[in-house]
Amino acid sequence: MKHNPLQLLLWVSIGSFLFLLTWCESDDSYSASYAHDIEPIFSTRCIPCHLSENGNSGNLNLSSYTSLMAGSSNNGPVVVPGDADNSLLYEAVSKPSEEQSILTTRMPQGGEPLSPVSIQLIEDWINEGAKDN
Repeated sequence: MKHNPLQLLLWVSIGSFLFLLTWCESDDSYSASYAHDIEPIFSTRCIPCHLSENGNSGNLNLSSYTSLMAGSSNNGPVVVPGDADNSLLYEAVSKPSEEQSILTTRMPQGGEPLSPVSIQLIEDWINEGAKDN
């Protein structure tokens, strides 16, 4: 039996559409995890400068969840659980230097900005309560 390429394309398109429709309507929603999502971002992009409370890092230690949530930076708490818009951490990585309210440069300083996916994960994690999960 010979298949018409247009008919095959139609069936593949319908199948893909139904799959996406089912997937988009799923009740399963992803929750950002500190251990799985946030800590790896910090390890690769932030720890080189923010490994301890020293003068070069604004006294912000991102080496552990406890250190992050202690908020012992020169600018006070950096995470407001449930409120990314009022969290210095989110502002520091998501806004260009000229839009920063406290800092004078976007983080990571001197490096490429975080990817949109990383920024979204940080925003979601904070808005979901910034849990140690």
